[in-house]
Amino acid sequence: MAGPKSSNPISAPPNKVRPANPLQAQQHMKYLLGKKIKGRRSTKVKEHLTRAALIADVLYRQFQVGPYQIQLKHLQWYLQVYINSLSSETQYRHWLTVRFIVKALDKWVQWQPLLCGSWVCPRKLV
Repeated sequence: MAGPKSSNPISAPPNKVRPANPLQAQQHMKYLLGKKIKGRRSTKVKEHLTRAALIADVLYRQFQVGPYQIQLKHLQWYLQVYINSLSSETQYRHWLTVRFIVKALDKWVQWQPLLCGSWVCPRKLV
């Protein structure tokens, strides 16, 4: 008699319900972006995945939402309020990661004009 299949929580697709805790939110984010970001895993991809896990953690703690429940207002708050004290270069790196998240959620076309901040508004990235 075979038992239920055990699966790795990061490699298995998470159900798209609200995560129960920040760790689950981070795991869902890593799964969402895991195959979407192209490149070598030892370089910029790793930085984006680490930053995306941080974004998932912050948004879960502030709004109790996971990556699949993220709305435009959550990302606007993150970009305008949470990272406001960081340097403009670091803010830009966070914006790039947010861009990957929005593209993975397939909402880039609708949200891109509304995610521009005073420090970045690259129109050529559409």
